[in-house]
Amino acid sequence: MKRRRAVAYLACSATPGLPLALAPEPVLTVCGRIGRTNTARTPAYDFTDAEFLALPPSSITTATAWTPRSVFVGPTLLEVMAAVGLTSGTLICKALDDKSAPIPWDDLVRYGVILAHSQNGKRLSIKRWGPLWTIYPRDRYPGALTGPTAESRFIWQVNRIEVRR
Repeated sequence: MKRRRAVAYLACSATPGLPLALAPEPVLTVCGRIGRTNTARTPAYDFTDAEFLALPPSSITTATAWTPRSVFVGPTLLEVMAAVGLTSGTLICKALDDKSAPIPWDDLVRYGVILAHSQNGKRLSIKRWGPLWTIYPRDRYPGALTGPTAESRFIWQVNRIEVRR
């Protein structure tokens, strides 16, 4: 857990030297060109688990290249971005292992992409796709959401999002 906090801190910190012990461990850190912050590391917004779970939930029932048809639940990325005061931009969703992929704003609007915290009623864990996973409604748009580019946007183990405008 300390490594995850350190990675998010290093990736999004604009205030070098701030002791890590001052910040509770976030489930998600959003940084970059955002409109609302809640940390001493500006500009960044750290979502606690409770804050993240308080966002309005949405669900997508779909299969992925890695899972059978499942019900995924989490807030839409539009809801997450609204919480940090953002209405446009490109999202770089980053995983615990630093893998990342850009998600264009148009995808958020067109497909209702969610940042899933649960699959089939069970919370995602680090051992199984979590803490968060970007999920598209692949079954509803198979022509557009199948193939290498689309599949690269199904990012699991998401713990931070960098916003670029």
